[in-house]
Amino acid sequence: MSASMPVVNVRTPCLSRAVADYTQVLGFECLQQVPSVYARLVHGPLDVQLWACGATPGRWERASTAHMPFAPAHHRVEIAGIHALHDRLRKTLLAPCRTSLAGCMPLHAHRLLDAAAPQWQPWGAWEVRVRDVDGNVLHLIDRAAWRPDPTWTASSTARRAVP
Repeated sequence: MSASMPVVNVRTPCLSRAVADYTQVLGFECLQQVPSVYARLVHGPLDVQLWACGATPGRWERASTAHMPFAPAHHRVEIAGIHALHDRLRKTLLAPCRTSLAGCMPLHAHRLLDAAAPQWQPWGAWEVRVRDVDGNVLHLIDRAAWRPDPTWTASSTARRAVP
């Protein structure tokens, strides 16, 4: 892990389900896991730390009396190389899955909230959003130093390298 890699702390009601979703559906690599407590996952420039929100306290800890029930959150993360990360996420989420009812179809396409390509915002940033299995939204932001020219189209810049 490089010193500049952004880290996102995400709470989940079921850590094993979330780890399976991030690794098998979203294409993350699990680097470390403490069962029922914590998992660290990486996908390109993005480092996600999953924390079980109902984890059993350790020997020196006390359970919090102010424990709040799980609610999905919106996480804003600044990364570099949003186009390459979006391409990898898009390929994994749009990969067809064989089901007995529907045949072969992309079951997770709805989770990539900005499916076409990262969107250029007027304040000078590229943005794309992804939803995990628990409803948490990862709002990825890339403050690239370039802006698309007037002939820009989503398909032409999805693979364009950021200088």
